[in-house]
Amino acid sequence: MHMKPTLSACLAFGAFILPLAANASCGWGDINLRNAQAAVVTPAKQHFVMHADATNHCPSDSKQCQTKAYLVKGDVVVTGTKEGDYVCSGYVTAGGNLMLEWLPVAALEAAPADQQKPADWTGKWHVYGNDIEIAPKGDALAVDGDATWQMGDNVHVGEVHGVVKPVNDQIAFATDGENAVPFAQGGPDDCAIKMIRRGPYLVVEDNYKCGGLNVSFTAVYKRGVGKKR
Repeated sequence: MHMKPTLSACLAFGAFILPLAANASCGWGDINLRNAQAAVVTPAKQHFVMHADATNHCPSDSKQCQTKAYLVKGDVVVTGTKEGDYVCSGYVTAGGNLMLEWLPVAALEAAPADQQKPADWTGKWHVYGNDIEIAPKGDALAVDGDATWQMGDNVHVGEVHGVVKPVNDQIAFATDGENAVPFAQGGPDDCAIKMIRRGPYLVVEDNYKCGGLNVSFTAVYKRGVGKKR
């Protein structure tokens, strides 16, 4: 009998399991290039679970911890840090917003192996005010990205450009704004960026030197969401 791997089994290897704590949070950095996995929602309806704060003991199965937002069977998330029976999960909405919340490990099933590291990179990827377009260029890929950070009237922007080939299921390069070089050859002030594919998502990390103050490409992106371009 063929049995699909459970997310619990996959997370048992390489995941950093934290003890349950009242200050458990799921946020930036909890889903990264080292722990990201694609997972499929199995219940007909599954609510996200709240972060902890001073007034609750989340994540837990209490109704106090249940958010209004929910996913349905077949939805795909990208998971990261595990906390007891819960895993930090990212989901990009049709509007291009990234939800980072806890989900029960028991409500998820690891996506098939061919969805963990898809080979299709090309397309227009979006989240919030960030866009990354990846297009074929000869035997390589042209990467062009724009990022925006805004608070009130303050707007800071950044961009990244490079023509690269994926190596070991990863796109990685550094750039001084004009020329792209292998990631390891980037200078201390150069923009350095890495990308991997997980399920329908593009997981990106940079070194926060790809634009103005607070600008970063670090996030989870999805194709076909957000503003029409």
